[in-house]
Amino acid sequence: MPRATIRSPSIPTLSLTPEEEARVENEATALLNQTLQIEREFFANDGEVDEKHWKLVKNRDSFCIYKERHLEVDEQDESLYVESSGGSEGQSAAIDSDDIIASKKRAHVPMIVSTGHVEGSLDDAVFGFAAGDILSWRLRTIYMKDMFTDGKIVKTMHLPTEEEPLNYFCIKWFVTEFPAVVNAFVNPRDFLVAEAAGIKVDEQGKRFGYYIIHDYEHSTIGRLDEYGVCRCSMSMCFIVREVVPGMVHVFSRGFVDPRGDFKPSIAAAISARAMSALTKTVEASYSKKMVWLMGQQERERQEKQRRDRSLSPDLIHADTCAACAKSPGFLKAKLEACRLCRANYCSRCTVERSLVIDMSGPDVTKRTFTFCAGCVLKAKQLAPHEVAVEAVRQAQSCGDSTVVFPRASDASSVELYTLSSSHSSNSNSDR
Repeated sequence: MPRATIRSPSIPTLSLTPEEEARVENEATALLNQTLQIEREFFANDGEVDEKHWKLVKNRDSFCIYKERHLEVDEQDESLYVESSGGSEGQSAAIDSDDIIASKKRAHVPMIVSTGHVEGSLDDAVFGFAAGDILSWRLRTIYMKDMFTDGKIVKTMHLPTEEEPLNYFCIKWFVTEFPAVVNAFVNPRDFLVAEAAGIKVDEQGKRFGYYIIHDYEHSTIGRLDEYGVCRCSMSMCFIVREVVPGMVHVFSRGFVDPRGDFKPSIAAAISARAMSALTKTVEASYSKKMVWLMGQQERERQEKQRRDRSLSPDLIHADTCAACAKSPGFLKAKLEACRLCRANYCSRCTVERSLVIDMSGPDVTKRTFTFCAGCVLKAKQLAPHEVAVEAVRQAQSCGDSTVVFPRASDASSVELYTLSSSHSSNSNSDR
């Protein structure tokens, strides 16, 4: 069947009854509470994954992702961790008949769990993946390199507010594609999910961050087989806690079912990739804060020029690096100005960051800037609350619920992202 073009404007928004809204919110709340309970039991048993039942599939520094092993029926014991000698009978039952995630999963699709540490604060971790409005969702897609090509927020139950700019709950539809070398042979996949994120306080009075993306079904948005799009399912819940200043622990479990003819090992790899994306969330927050600081600096510069029109641009001219005091020397690279403080630095004392500077139209402009170590540290230490509040205000002025997703890319100077207008042909919707 040839692929037809499906675009988010043709996907209807959902009008849920109070009972339907309560049902999806209650299920998300139950999923969060269940994951918190599993996390507590996991750490009560020293936080060790039982490798008899779980196989390591991916690790990055101290962040590890495991998939459940398929054992013989009479050997199956889906405990997540090795039960301590003092543990009570049945305490280690991480997966049981009441498991909300498992109830959404086909039997042959492996469950995936992750555990490990990521540098950064709790607020930065949550700010990095927060996407409760169109602008934030689009920005997250770019910084975290999600393979999304189209999407729409079809229902919003709770918008981010200026009081709680990181908390939201909505239902999203989106299409994901595979890398170009695979996409010619595999159809795009679409998802309909309930998504929630934010910061809460647990029963012990400790703050934690959460991110839920949970499979959702509604007759208004059915399967799109006739368009060559295969409906998939996924369910994941992440718990983030700041264990020491500047370091968070991430615990998650869930699955992605790509449907079609994919082997369980491929499903596990796709699930692991989705979970590992959370390791990028703090860096995404840093990038958003650096753009905000650049905007603040530009506003201050314009205000100074209005007060005194004789002022010239505030570049600081020097023949030596402002950090190490060395001169560039003959045939060496010239000193470069930090985009924030405007002082000159040598290449050893600067870093480059690729930042999104404009999303006002269908194209997204991304540019690489030079920063000194001091300004990078300033951005890292900046609390994201004020930046998140400004993002909420910007989103309130943007009434659209449709996202034009950019394609992931790694350009070095200026990038323009556009959504392609067509797909390739000759495919079957269940591949």
